[in-house]
Amino acid sequence: MNKMQELLVGLRRAPGVKGAAVLTTDGLVAASSLDAACNADALAGLASYLLVTTDRALREGAMGACARVTVHASNGKALFVDLDGTSLVVLFDQFAEPAAARREVDDAAARLRRLQRLG
Repeated sequence: MNKMQELLVGLRRAPGVKGAAVLTTDGLVAASSLDAACNADALAGLASYLLVTTDRALREGAMGACARVTVHASNGKALFVDLDGTSLVVLFDQFAEPAAARREVDDAAARLRRLQRLG
């Protein structure tokens, strides 16, 4: 298991986290730790579209680049964090509060950015 994969597996120990993945801006999976019920390729494609269009809308609204997005759905929540060329996606169960895992997510994002600069 590589360092990126280890980080994602470790992130699943944070409160309410069901899975995590690093996705490229063009919709590919760079690494993941997701349960079998989650289609990683579909997640990557949809996340790419969501992040690109959200970033464009924010920039056109003179709000700057999109750094973080949280999506609340019926059966869970998804947190997307920009990693400068890739994105960290963290999936939470429906009852979780993403803020409870903020420190773990921020730490993982910082470590993933360092790994990408070294790689």
